Amino acid sequence: MRLKNWKNLCFCILLTSNGGSWCCIRVDAAESVNTEIWHYKNLASTQVTYQLCQKLQQEVTNSLCKQSSESHLLYFQMPLNLAQQTPETTQSQKYPTEELGHTQKQNDPPQVESQPTVLPTSPSDSKEELLNPPDINYSQRLERLTQLLRSPKSPPESNGDRELGLRVRLRPLEKLPLPPTEQPVAKSKPIGYLQARIGYFQTTNIFSSDDSPIEDGLIISGLTLASAYFPLGSKTYLNGSIDGNLIRYINQSQYHYNQVKFNLSIYHQLSQRMYGELSWSNQQLFYASNSDRLDSFKAGDRFLNENSLQLSLGRRDPLTSKLTLDSFYELSVNFADPQNRDRIINSFWLSLNYYLQKPLQVGINYQMNLSDFTQRHREDEFHRLFGHLNYRISDTINMNVQAGVSLGNSTVENIDFDGWFFSINYNLQLGRF
Repeated sequence: MRLKNWKNLCFCILLTSNGGSWCCIRVDAAESVNTEIWHYKNLASTQVTYQLCQKLQQEVTNSLCKQSSESHLLYFQMPLNLAQQTPETTQSQKYPTEELGHTQKQNDPPQVESQPTVLPTSPSDSKEELLNPPDINYSQRLERLTQLLRSPKSPPESNGDRELGLRVRLRPLEKLPLPPTEQPVAKSKPIGYLQARIGYFQTTNIFSSDDSPIEDGLIISGLTLASAYFPLGSKTYLNGSIDGNLIRYINQSQYHYNQVKFNLSIYHQLSQRMYGELSWSNQQLFYASNSDRLDSFKAGDRFLNENSLQLSLGRRDPLTSKLTLDSFYELSVNFADPQNRDRIINSFWLSLNYYLQKPLQVGINYQMNLSDFTQRHREDEFHRLFGHLNYRISDTINMNVQAGVSLGNSTVENIDFDGWFFSINYNLQLGRF
C-alpha cells in the first residue's frame, strides 16, 4: 500500500527518567504540501496504517512496561535484603562486647561463698585428750603376760641347800623411803599451749565455679593459742582458742586474705564413747592485697564477719584393737555481715581410722554439709570423700596428709563444688604454759 501525499510516521520515543520509570509517547507526523487536501479514497488506507501503528505501539509499550515493573521490583527489594542482613552484622559485632564483659567479670572480686574457708579437718582432733585411742599394744602385753605366767615361780634349789635340809627363798628388798629433799615434786598441769602450723591445699575448683573452674593452690600458715580443758564438773569441761591464719593463693595473688577466729566451747562426756559440745565462734576475713581495679577492694578490707552457734554430738566406736569408727553431727546457726551469708548448716561426718602403729594412723572419711540461707533463696549441698594419713613424729610435732574429691551444687547459678583436692599440714607445738 502506498501513500503518495501522506507519510504517516509512527515511532516511539523512549525516555528514561532518573527515577527508573518508563514512558511511551506516540507522535504522528504528516508531511503535506497542502494540509488542507484530504481525499476520501485514502481514508481507508490511512485507518489501516493507523491501526497497525497502534498495535505495534501497544506491543512495545507492554514489553517495556513489563521490564519497567521488574526493574522497579528489584529496586525496592534491595533495601529489604540489606535490612535482612543487618541483624547478621549486628550479631557478629556483639561478640567482642560479650568477651569484654566476660573479661571484666573475671576481674571482679570472688564471691564470698566461693572463698575456701572450710578446709578438710577432722572434727575429733581436739578431743584426742578426752577420747583415748585404742591401745594398739594390747596383743604384745598379752603375750608378755602369758610368758610370765609360764615361767617358774621360784629358782631351783642347790645341792648344799638339800644337804642342810634348808629351803632358801628370795626376798625382794624393801624400798626405803626417799629423803624429803629427794621426793618428786608434783608438777602442775599446763593451762594452755601455743601451736604453729603450715599447710598446702590444692584443688581443681578453687572458687567453686560452674562456668570456668580454676585450678589453684593455697599456702596456709598460722598460730593457735588454745586453753586446756578446764573441768567444770566430773564430766564437763570448758575450752577456748584464738586462731590467726594467713591464706595465700599460688596464682590468684590479688585475692590473698587473712583469717581471725575466736572459739569458746563447753564439752560434756555423755558416756564412755559419746560426747556433746555447745560452742560459739566468730570468724573474720580480710583482704590482704589491693585489687587491680581502683573501684574494688583494698588491703585490710573485711569482707566477712560471721558469728556461729554450734551444737554437736560425737561418738567413737572401737571395732577392733586397731580399728575405730568416729561419727560426728553438728547443727550450726550462722549470723553474718553481709546478711546474705546468714545460714543454717547441718553437717554429718564419718571417719574410719586404722592404727598401723602407735604414731601412724590412716583412714577414710565422708563429710556432708547441707546449707540453707535464711536471707535469700539459696540452698547448698556439699559432699566430700577423702582419705587421710596422720603421723605423730614426736609429742610436739604432727603431720597430716589428705586427698579426695568434693561434690555438690547450689540453687544459685554458676556455683558448683565438684573438684579434686589434696592437702598436707605440718603442726608444731611451740610450748605449754
